Amino acid sequence: MPVRGGKPAAAKFLTYAGVGGVCSLLSIGVLWLLTSVFSAHYLVSTLVAFCTVTPVGFGLQKVVTFRTPASTTHVEWPRYVATMGSTLAANLALMYLLVSLLGLWYLAASVVVTVLLLGCNFLVNSEWTFSRR
Repeated sequence: MPVRGGKPAAAKFLTYAGVGGVCSLLSIGVLWLLTSVFSAHYLVSTLVAFCTVTPVGFGLQKVVTFRTPASTTHVEWPRYVATMGSTLAANLALMYLLVSLLGLWYLAASVVVTVLLLGCNFLVNSEWTFSRR
């Protein structure tokens, strides 16, 4: 089943996940640096990592995954920020649950949260953020 942009849904999802993986590595690096090296609280580090990686993720997803024209950036960027802002709220809540309540190591929790939110983010970004409607 094709999604917008011509690629079959599975191929588009794999591309999205690959780009997301690159962004996740960057985010985990920021999270580790701030938490382990600079002794920031893991939730503060998560917030800073989000702010650092969101513009990178937008650019990569726009160019690599969805291949939308530059002329649509003014519509897509606010949608992407809204989508990722919703994800941030879920991310922080899940990080707190996994780390503070369940005792999972903060970096492992970050990976778990990323995997849990991947499908929802893909659907929203595919059908709304980067939609050509």
